[in-house]
Amino acid sequence: MDTIEPSRPPLIAVVADAHFHDIYGDYGFEGLQRDGRRLTLRLLADTARSTRVFNESHAALHRTLDSIAQRGIRHVVLLGDYSDDGQIETVRGVEQVLETYSKRFGMRFYATVGNHDIFGVQGRHRSKRVLDADGGYCVVSSDPALRDPSARSIEVSEAMYCRGYPDGLDIMARCGFFPTAGDLHWETPFGADGDPGGRMYDVRSPDGRTLRRLMDASYLIEPFAGVWLLMIDANVFVPVDRVPVGQPGDLADSTGAGWNAMLRHKPFIFDWIRDVTRRARHLGKVVLAFSHYPVIDPLDETADDEIALLGRTGMSERIPGPAVANALSEAGLDVHFSGHLHVNDTARHRTGDRVLVNIAVPSLVAFPAAYKIVSIGTDTIDVETVDLGDMQLSPLLRKSYQREIAHSGLKSGAMMEATDYGSFLSAHLGHLTSRRYLKRDWPKDLAEFFRAANLSDLAILAFIEEPIPTEEVFKALSTVRERHGLLQSLSAAGAEPAALSVIPAVDFLADWYRLRMGSELALDWIGKGRMALYRAVSTLYAEREWLDQQSVQHQISLVFRMLEKYLDGLPSRNFRVNRVTGAVLAIEATTGVLSETGAQA
Repeated sequence: MDTIEPSRPPLIAVVADAHFHDIYGDYGFEGLQRDGRRLTLRLLADTARSTRVFNESHAALHRTLDSIAQRGIRHVVLLGDYSDDGQIETVRGVEQVLETYSKRFGMRFYATVGNHDIFGVQGRHRSKRVLDADGGYCVVSSDPALRDPSARSIEVSEAMYCRGYPDGLDIMARCGFFPTAGDLHWETPFGADGDPGGRMYDVRSPDGRTLRRLMDASYLIEPFAGVWLLMIDANVFVPVDRVPVGQPGDLADSTGAGWNAMLRHKPFIFDWIRDVTRRARHLGKVVLAFSHYPVIDPLDETADDEIALLGRTGMSERIPGPAVANALSEAGLDVHFSGHLHVNDTARHRTGDRVLVNIAVPSLVAFPAAYKIVSIGTDTIDVETVDLGDMQLSPLLRKSYQREIAHSGLKSGAMMEATDYGSFLSAHLGHLTSRRYLKRDWPKDLAEFFRAANLSDLAILAFIEEPIPTEEVFKALSTVRERHGLLQSLSAAGAEPAALSVIPAVDFLADWYRLRMGSELALDWIGKGRMALYRAVSTLYAEREWLDQQSVQHQISLVFRMLEKYLDGLPSRNFRVNRVTGAVLAIEATTGVLSETGAQA
């Protein structure tokens, strides 16, 4: 076993949301035959409308583990959503990959479950569209009742089923969910016995009429002397009012609940954490906590602005409230790692003299793909972020996508122009901005304005004092766009009209989403020149105020205010966390520790 050495503390790699799809797996579908191998490929059309990419996940996980192996790191934490959607064959594929790296490099994996890996007790059906040889699609499903008139065929296979607790843990049993020989210490909230029957808790439906006993998969493990990894199962499945037990839909999905639901339905976890941290202090152990869901808002405290601008969105519904951080701080936690939202971010919450830091680890299959390396000191941890953007794209996948595009006429934006993985993911997020986010999340009039306007139009509106309703914005702009004094004012503010006018507002919004998801990692993809223009326009809005919250100026001001918060957040690339003071300091490889600044440009 490893021991903590002052000169070389042990390293831990932290990987979130791999969403592995086994392109060579047997899903009961003949698939595409390439070089004597079966290929089961998801549609590019489905990637284009999803918040993650699918087929590239196979190479991304291998590339990540290769990178970890090259650094000599033996301990790897998986922060949930290690599988595409919990399909039996997919989870089996994940385990086979991990087993290969365990045998080759002596790696040990410690996993916690995410909302895509397991569901409730009975589990649930999964269905996916997959590419056929002609560029059309078939459906593979575990549900014999599924119908899709547009599919070439529907193949029904048990391999597509997503299992529930505890069966869904069996394939991944060696990833910490159960004790193994050689563990220095292993326990659950219920004791040292790994038997699922002894790891049950009660949960009631909102109306109190239905009581279910469900399994919790949390555990504490000591992988090397002096360090405890607290792996928390933050999935919360709640009985649905008036739905009989065992019927489809009898348990609510945990996707949007996360730690907000933990407070109500898993209070025993907080008691256990309090006991673990008390014992750790007494024994001189370092405790690092991990779960799939964030425990602090990882979007730089922009949730209120987002709700004011867009209303309740899928993202804002998943943000934990301050009561979560308060409870975990009171229980003695100071550092927690999370996934789920595919965000790269560092957030901090102070409760009296206690400080809790949440380190949000980005997904391997969404912008910006990366994993983190943790170096443990006595009172500090150093975190390094390793980017996967230079991974080369598969020519085989490109050819398959081209066949699909030729068949369907899919508009794939700039994704097919990408030459590496980072460019592909950046283009994917740009595509989502116009094809998903503006459609689903943004008010219709404001979305239409962003589609038609440019950055100069946004800047000009900052000089118009009279509040303008969104539906009248183009009429108002048409009367002032060529006003000479206004153009001079823009130039004087560092917002040169000619430079602003060539940037479509929707391109700015795509960069806004890149900063939202990547924090300082996004700066690598935006460029200093463009960022300087964004900040110049942002300053125009910061210097003014519109009391009419329905005016287009006020709404745009919220967009730029959120932009500034994304830029000014805590360091999230390479940084040091002081666990005593809560200080988070950026680390520059050539000069050492710098200052508490994040994505500033």
